[in-house]
Amino acid sequence: MQIESDIERYIAENLLFSDRFPYEADTSFLREGILDSMGVMELVAYVGAAFEIEVDPQDVTPENFDSINRLASYIRRQQAKGQSC
Repeated sequence: MQIESDIERYIAENLLFSDRFPYEADTSFLREGILDSMGVMELVAYVGAAFEIEVDPQDVTPENFDSINRLASYIRRQQAKGQSC
């Protein structure tokens, strides 16, 4: 899936400084220490720019931003909302 792959690549290269994302798609970013608060903010900026969606600060929650799968689902919901407007 393209969204998941793009997120994995971004996190690996820009936040883990690696050439791959060595975790499962459901692994918690926060619980595993993959992202800290600054990393979350970088990820929010990336998501908004890369997927052309507006990320409401109230949406930056573990339910939306704490794993590859959760984040991909959030992005798809936001893209669908944008298309229905």
